[in-house]
Amino acid sequence: MSNNDFIDDMFGELEAYYPGSKRKRREPAPKVEVDSSWENDSLEKTLPNGRQVEVYMIGSLAKALNRTIPTIRQWMKRGKLPESPYRMPSQIDSIGRHREGRRFYSKAMVEITIELFAKAGLLSTDRIDWTLHQSLTSKIAEAWETIRAEENKSIN
Repeated sequence: MSNNDFIDDMFGELEAYYPGSKRKRREPAPKVEVDSSWENDSLEKTLPNGRQVEVYMIGSLAKALNRTIPTIRQWMKRGKLPESPYRMPSQIDSIGRHREGRRFYSKAMVEITIELFAKAGLLSTDRIDWTLHQSLTSKIAEAWETIRAEENKSIN
C-alpha cells in the first residue's frame, strides 16, 4: 500500500461533507437550458401620452438575462438592478393583503440590459460578484431613464 493510497483512503470523502459537519454536501442541481425566446411574451400598453409601447413582464427580462424571476426580484430589492419604470397599480387581494402591480419593461430596456450584461461578460455566468460590477447598475439605470424619457415624450 503506497502512501498516497492511505491518504486518499483517509481523506477522500472529505469534500463530500460540509466543513466541521457530519452533513453531506448537496449534489449540484443539473444545468437547465434557459429559454432564449423572451420576445414571445410581449403586451401592448398605452402610455399616458397616448403612445403604444410593446412591453414585457419580469419573466421575459429573466429569460433574456438567463436568470430566474426570484433572482431578478432580489437584485432589484438589493439595488443591483433599477426598479421597473412601468408598473400596474397596486391592489388588495381577497385576504386583504397589499399586492404590488406587475412590473413591465419596454423592448428597448430589455435589449439594452442584455447588451450591457453581454459587454460585462455576465450572460453566461452562474453568479455575479456585484462588487466587481458596481458601475453596471448605474449604466442600466441611466439607459432605462433615457429610454423612458424618449418613450414618454408627448406625441405632436
